[in-house]
Amino acid sequence: MYKILVTGSIHQIGLEILRKEKDIEIQYAPDLPLAEIFKIIAPFHCILTRSETPISKELIDKAPKLKVIARAAVGIGNIDVKYATEKGILVINTPGKNTNSAAELTIGLLLSAMRKIIPAHIHMSELKWDRHSFTGTELLGKTIGIIGLGNVGHRVARYAKAFDMEVLAFDPYIAEEVFERHNAKKCSWNELLSSADVISLHVPKT
Repeated sequence: MYKILVTGSIHQIGLEILRKEKDIEIQYAPDLPLAEIFKIIAPFHCILTRSETPISKELIDKAPKLKVIARAAVGIGNIDVKYATEKGILVINTPGKNTNSAAELTIGLLLSAMRKIIPAHIHMSELKWDRHSFTGTELLGKTIGIIGLGNVGHRVARYAKAFDMEVLAFDPYIAEEVFERHNAKKCSWNELLSSADVISLHVPKT
């Protein structure tokens, strides 16, 4: 029997998939304090988390049976991947699963900022309205500078094009054809900063 400790908030559908496996035992504890996780981690073969739990060297050392660290998200910044690898522990994540959501949120925030939606909402909730204060700016014809043209970055580029924005992008780690494929003009760091009306970052925290 393999024991999985779930310390992140996971949708019930995902949990049910795991529970159908006859050789898996799950302990679902999304709100468990880190100090308590240290106390109970020893017998578990896998820890499944999101961003709530820092999987440090110290925590790994408390889990002699640990074989898998699973992150139900894209980033793995809360996991000491180097140390886990040295200990022979597999670190896995779910790349690409939140790409569309992140890109849509980016465009939503961009619209909110450019069209002054939040200040207008606050003003209206106070039973006031000064339309000239909340005219905002159209996205049409504006230039967006995207730093990081990965999964989320190129999706933002596609959405920005739908608003007839010019798209500049800086990413020294991807091939020329990626810029062409997503109709983004490849430019230098300084050119992007000096030319863009809006800058959107889609890079790892590190």
